[in-house]
Amino acid sequence: MKKTCLFLCLAATMLVGCGNQSEQKNQKDITLKEAFKDDFLVGVAVAQDIITKNDTAAINLICEQFNAVSPEDVLKPENIHPAPDVWNFEPGDAYCKFAANHGLKPLGHTLMWHNQTPDFFWLKEDGTVRSEEEMKKNLVEYIEKTVTHFAGKVYAWDVVNEIVSEEGGYRSDKGWEKYYPGNLDDLVALAFQTAQRCDSNAELYYNDYNMWRQTKVDGAVHIVKMLKEKGIRIDGVGIQAHWGLNYPDTKDIETTIDRLHELGVKVMITELDIDMLPFSKEGQMTGKAMFDPALQREEFMRWLNPYADGLPEDVGQQIADRYEEIVRTIYKKRDKIARVTFWGLHDGLSWKNNYPIPNRTNYPLLFDRNLNKKKAFYSVVNIPNTK
Repeated sequence: MKKTCLFLCLAATMLVGCGNQSEQKNQKDITLKEAFKDDFLVGVAVAQDIITKNDTAAINLICEQFNAVSPEDVLKPENIHPAPDVWNFEPGDAYCKFAANHGLKPLGHTLMWHNQTPDFFWLKEDGTVRSEEEMKKNLVEYIEKTVTHFAGKVYAWDVVNEIVSEEGGYRSDKGWEKYYPGNLDDLVALAFQTAQRCDSNAELYYNDYNMWRQTKVDGAVHIVKMLKEKGIRIDGVGIQAHWGLNYPDTKDIETTIDRLHELGVKVMITELDIDMLPFSKEGQMTGKAMFDPALQREEFMRWLNPYADGLPEDVGQQIADRYEEIVRTIYKKRDKIARVTFWGLHDGLSWKNNYPIPNRTNYPLLFDRNLNKKKAFYSVVNIPNTK
């Protein structure tokens, strides 16, 4: 009798074990775009080298996992219009052709931005500031030529990028925000109006970072309401998600999604990655201060670049847990989310590797440097199955 019970118990255990193995296999086989197919688009920022070098392994992974793409740099002004008499659409054309050939929805990123825009847009050759009319002319000409060229090739544009300050007003430190002498409401409206005129079928977005800060959301809300009051179309707002292991609070993410959705526009998570490296040591300042050459010294680099030789398993689990927390928060609001885009395909391609400290080694994405799925991938892809 005891032998019979032991045999039955062992048999039952084997059956359960086989069932778990089968379930794990199914979970491993599912892709990001399949997991969230009923919820939102799943996008990835594509490094141009993947396209120009025909990186087959990377291309196969993109096509397997994602259904939307964003260009890292090729559709920014410094690449398209680097000098007053120079226009270069070839890299952007290659990006659009890549997306079309693989059935991916391509975003245009970005038209009006203070970074990666040549100074001639707002300064004369002698360094003096252009007039208001000259700046408007340069902006309109750029948007007209660019949006017209890519009309029908991209489905949407980030028309204006990162123009709101942390306090909710307009920035005043760089580019358009620093030099434009007129009302920035009018310049933002002009950018959206011009983009709409040049491609009436493209969706038009505003995109910004730190949008978990409600003062910054105030600024985005102002832009949406201002454009609508002027009768100018805006279709969505992108929430850049360059976040960390302990910020922002998920309650703030939820509040932001709710506030933007209430405006009647699409809401997107546009640049998701999770920075797991420390930002400071012993009271050192973050941000610009981290570019100080003093912080490149050995004693600081040991602290600020702790995983140069590889990522410990327990830290990898922390990233996975944080990804699960963030994406589950987004998933709860899936009826209000149109797209979630990861900012980079794998850890080796992330901009976080060299920012803000050169040669820093980071691990902020779902795939490692060998294109293998990390724990973070499974923590994300299984969310719809663990409601």
